[in-house]
Amino acid sequence: MAALMRALNNTGIERFREYLAGLRDNARGDPPRELLEHPVHTAELLADVWIERRDFPHRLALGEYLCEILAPLRVEDTDRNKGLWTWLSLFLFDQVCPAGPAGARRPGQDYRHIPDFGYRYRYRHLLYGPYQVYRRHGNDSMLLLSGPTHTANRIYLEIAGRQDLIANRGVIEAAAMLYLDKDRQAPKPGSQVATTSGGSIRRFVRVLQQLDVNYDIYGMSGADILSLLPSEFDQWKFGGQHA
Repeated sequence: MAALMRALNNTGIERFREYLAGLRDNARGDPPRELLEHPVHTAELLADVWIERRDFPHRLALGEYLCEILAPLRVEDTDRNKGLWTWLSLFLFDQVCPAGPAGARRPGQDYRHIPDFGYRYRYRHLLYGPYQVYRRHGNDSMLLLSGPTHTANRIYLEIAGRQDLIANRGVIEAAAMLYLDKDRQAPKPGSQVATTSGGSIRRFVRVLQQLDVNYDIYGMSGADILSLLPSEFDQWKFGGQHA
């Protein structure tokens, strides 16, 4: 069933925030979907945009869908529109905060559902982040946007949290060449370990920051970046994986 998108206003956002706080206090209950069309708690958008509730196989499909349906809106109408992205979070809440077997939901921090546009948390929003990454990189962002819609993988968190890296197409290409299992369309086993050794994603980020002192990383292709990496990354370059 399709719905005409709107934006939550300040009172609507605060009602939704109260619901998230209740979930963290182990409250049960359905999302306050009555807010979605409420004339007191929402505002119309500048263009008619329709959306459907869907089950997405991964975050890449989610980002692609959001780019498709939001195309009628101008960038300035989407990029800092807190009410729009909060409305979308409520509309797609079953996708970004699914209920467990006992009915409990684990929403995490508010910025996962109500955007904080400061750079530290901007990409942590579970809808805004995939939308922006797919808009920048399209299908090349499969490595970052693999996995279910309600969580972000470590590779995404390491790269999307750094403006110089997430905007760099060569970095996205190089990371995919190293860590993407093309057959599974998912990160290679062992590529997301939380260490700074063994060619891990965290080590990849550290090395890029070091290389950027002497090289124009922003202007390089993925293959050029790979050629600069030390031998600890060879196991990933040539298809190897951690045990």
